[in-house]
Amino acid sequence: MKTIALDLDGVVFDSENLYRVYTEIYDVEKNEKDNIIDNTQRTFQKRYNWTEEEFKEFYNTNVEKILTTANLMTGVAIVLNKLKNHFKFIVVTSRNDFETEIAREKLKTIGFENIKIFNNEHHKIEKLLEENVDYIIDDDDNICINAADNGICALYFKNNASNKVDKEKVINVNNWGEIYKYLMLNEGE
Repeated sequence: MKTIALDLDGVVFDSENLYRVYTEIYDVEKNEKDNIIDNTQRTFQKRYNWTEEEFKEFYNTNVEKILTTANLMTGVAIVLNKLKNHFKFIVVTSRNDFETEIAREKLKTIGFENIKIFNNEHHKIEKLLEENVDYIIDDDDNICINAADNGICALYFKNNASNKVDKEKVINVNNWGEIYKYLMLNEGE
């Protein structure tokens, strides 16, 4: 059975969209101006021209609220449950222990209480190779490119503000239906 590594934020959970909402609110209410320097960036730390103190304040004030209220991405529960008889799933995330526990509780609600989670993984490629991952589903284009360069098929879960990745072994997807179709028509066992 082939192994699929899942990212969490922006792939399994809509937390990336909530980060966008809360950063816009913070920027207006705290700074009273538009400090966006590059709206195509996936993470809020790269989108804004904030000080390190502002980033920390935003995170400390909002992270728990964002992660606990984030919903599952549309279709993720349907598709993961359809695929779990065909593929083995693991999670490889940069989330810290506290953030990961929030995700673990939510994953239980869709029947993934025993999924293996590797957190604090800021350089995911080592863990992907160590776990002999065949596919990764991630919303970070650099992680997807790095995975493809190392022979791992990457399904790049692209948000609307980001650019497509044009590279062999990187499949651009916009929703969980496209992920299901690709895996079952091209790779299903």
